[in-house]
Amino acid sequence: MERFRLKNIIILILVLLNAFLLFSLAQRRAAERDAFHRTAEQLTALFAQDGMTLDPGAVSREAPPSGVALTRDTALEEQAAAFLLGDALSSSDQGGGIFHYAGPAGEALFRSSGGFEAAGALAEGEELEDFCRDFCKTFSYEAPEIQLNEEGGGSFTAPGVYGKLPVFNCAVTFTVEGGVLTAVSGTLLPKTGTVSPGDQPLSAAGALVAFQRMRRESAAVASTVTDVQLCYELQTAGASMSLDPAWRVVTDTEDYFVNCLTGAVTAGAARTGEGAA
Repeated sequence: MERFRLKNIIILILVLLNAFLLFSLAQRRAAERDAFHRTAEQLTALFAQDGMTLDPGAVSREAPPSGVALTRDTALEEQAAAFLLGDALSSSDQGGGIFHYAGPAGEALFRSSGGFEAAGALAEGEELEDFCRDFCKTFSYEAPEIQLNEEGGGSFTAPGVYGKLPVFNCAVTFTVEGGVLTAVSGTLLPKTGTVSPGDQPLSAAGALVAFQRMRRESAAVASTVTDVQLCYELQTAGASMSLDPAWRVVTDTEDYFVNCLTGAVTAGAARTGEGAA
């Protein structure tokens, strides 16, 4: 009987302890939410003082990822070359980190910095658009928006993607002439990398403060911040490549990218008309 009572007492203590922990966790989360809302409201007021509109809902609560150190993947480069040029490839090392590929459809160069360019008659006719979309899907780019003129020519670009996040400073460009894909160039990212330890990255609120400071110092023309989104920023130095976490600040005139590790702000794509993204 005594053992039964002792067991019940232990169970009651554990239940009470769990209830206390859950209550403390709920209180902590509520306090964090309140602090975040206060920060968003303070940022909105700060922007309003400078004549800018900031929707508090645009301030993200997401945590930035860590930086990533990338290592060149020559097997991936050969796969991309075969996709563009055909399977019957010949290759040669040009020195200086440059590899040359030749195939039935043309030639291509791949560099240690990730940059590449291919030229020839790479695709044409009805398969051209699917060819470009398949290349982007296979080698980690966003789906391209394909718009050709009446003569079947044009140029369009697709941003790179790593870990489901878009990568600033990384893209692929397709050039079409007379219904023939004549050139593809851009940056090819390795699909895997090593996490780089570093300082605590900037939050969305910190990025907005850095953006507003830059705007004051440079008199950048923007009146509304409509969104703040996580992304990566590609860094290259010689043969080394790395990805820094960054925030994309979307305004009514231009996109700006705030590096989460350095706080540096870089202007990106300008608005070209209604519906631009």
